Amino acid sequence: MRIDKLKDALLKTRVQFKGWLDDLKDGGKTVVITMILAIFIMGASCLAVFFIAVQGAEKVMVPDVRGKSLAEAQLELQAKELYPRIQLKYSEIPGDKGTILDQNPVPGAIVKAYRSVNLTVSRGVPIDYMEDYSGRNIDEVLNAMELLFSGANSSVEIFPPVYQKSEQAVGTILVQYPPEGTPIEENTGIQFVVSSGMEIPKTEVPDIKGLSIRQLLARLKDMKVVFDFDLEEDSKSPADGIISEVESAGKKVEYFSRVNAVLKIQPLSEKSQAVQGIFSAELPEYPYPVPVRLDSQDQNGKCISLAEFCHPGNHLTIPYSVKKGTVLMLYVLDEEYMKVVVE
Repeated sequence: MRIDKLKDALLKTRVQFKGWLDDLKDGGKTVVITMILAIFIMGASCLAVFFIAVQGAEKVMVPDVRGKSLAEAQLELQAKELYPRIQLKYSEIPGDKGTILDQNPVPGAIVKAYRSVNLTVSRGVPIDYMEDYSGRNIDEVLNAMELLFSGANSSVEIFPPVYQKSEQAVGTILVQYPPEGTPIEENTGIQFVVSSGMEIPKTEVPDIKGLSIRQLLARLKDMKVVFDFDLEEDSKSPADGIISEVESAGKKVEYFSRVNAVLKIQPLSEKSQAVQGIFSAELPEYPYPVPVRLDSQDQNGKCISLAEFCHPGNHLTIPYSVKKGTVLMLYVLDEEYMKVVVE
């Protein structure tokens, strides 16, 4: 019985399969035609998308922005869906700082939208001497200086402003370094003391714990507190020295408040390649924080700057790590104040 049932099942399957083959032969042409039409439609759609993409954005006319301010030029270009690419150039015409001297493509040119337009912007007449900026608004002066002294080849560094309580309006420049008439030479640094109004400006004591001497010196110019460093010798301290303690880290204090800190160094040995220590000096008390700089000169005469920052005067301490025989030179207001040979 089981064998008969199996034979019947196989016979039915054979009949069904044969019927499926007959149907396929009868409708094969329809299937093939349908597949060909589908492929054709897909290809046509791809071509349409390709040509639309190649055609790109719509075309616009380049406006004439020569002689206009940079802000006006940017607005006009944006209205045409164009974008400025700025190049700076000194000019011989007084008073044209920030204006457009030239442009490329030229006015009236038809270009595709979303492309860039090269704008040559005037830096103004080159400045050979420091102007008098006292009484002016710090934001206006910094914007003008950024335009004037920007560029990879600029040798002028503008330090962050130092704020001081004053009856003058907030943002008014009280003092400038260097003063009016100072020649602007290579590596000139510019510092402004600015009014914070009658409100006493405050800053957060930075947590310098764990920093090496080199890391600390690189960050001093951005700190608005005065660190008084004590020195401790510890054979387990890193070779580059480490700040092991700092007072009131994270707390708000008045600008240029004094904060105690501890520097740990390894004891000096005959095999030591470098000498760590603290450079100390007694300065006059200044009415405003003034720029100070510590330079080093090795035995070959090579001179580098170790640290630059502002200091209100009186007791000054600066950690250092240099080779034996190095000369340390302290500058205050860009004038040499003190020189020490490290032994």
